[in-house]
Formats: sequence, structure tokens, C-alpha cells
Amino acid sequence: MTIGPTIAGGLKLVPEADQDWLILLEIANDGDSDLSRRFASLMDEDSMWEEIVVPELEQEFTKQRLDVMMVVVKAKGGNEEAIHIDKEGAETWYGALNQARLALESKHKFGPRELNSPKEIKDPEARSAYFRNDFYSTIQSLLLRYVMVD
Repeated sequence: MTIGPTIAGGLKLVPEADQDWLILLEIANDGDSDLSRRFASLMDEDSMWEEIVVPELEQEFTKQRLDVMMVVVKAKGGNEEAIHIDKEGAETWYGALNQARLALESKHKFGPRELNSPKEIKDPEARSAYFRNDFYSTIQSLLLRYVMVD
């Protein structure tokens, strides 16, 4: 997959193989976790986080994942060569990628990048998750650098 900034201030993702499309679809699957409830467990019980904030977060997190999935499905189904992420879509993509990364970290406990090498990860599922996590992080960095700037 080739990824780069556009002159219009967006990001262009060019999947080059079927596996690239599958990895983009995995963003929604990897992020499918109970992230808002985990955040609630960190809050003071008196804050009413569970009753007030969690439902709204759950709705927003689900929307982000579904929006990203729909963009990928539509591009793949329409035989488009690229996915364009503009300023309006950047927050949605960033949020979905962040959810995926947090869920993968929670499940696999990768820890700081400097302390881990993919060579040390023997489990194929965890190794694949490690590389997806790294890929998601790269896209987030590019979004911050080229799209989400003012």
C-alpha cells in the first residue's frame, strides 16, 4: 500500500493488493471493543460517567468504525484505486485507528515499541496484530502531520 499527502491537504491511501484492502477493513474489526466502558472503570463512581458519558462515547466510537468500514467497502466495491481522507474525515479515521490500536494493545500487551521486536512475537495472531498496530500508528502520524493541521 502506498500512502501519502495530497496537495489539497488530505491523505491518499492506495491499496495495491487484496491484502491491503483486508487490512483497511480490519480497522473496524480491531477497534470493536468495549473501550468506553474501560474508560468508565477509570473514573470516580460519583462522576456519573457510566450513565452520562459512556452511551455517547459508545455511539461515537461505533459511528467512527462504521464510517471507516463503509468508505473502504465503497471504494473496493466501486473498484476505486485509492481512498482519500480529507480534513472532514480525518477525525473519524483518527478515532477509528485509535480505537483499533487501544484494543490491540489491551489484548496483546505489546508495551513500548522500543522494548519490543516483532521477531520476539511467536504467536501468528499476535504478530499480525503487532504489524497492524504499527500500520495504524503510521496512518495516525500522517493524519496529524498533513491533514489535521491548521
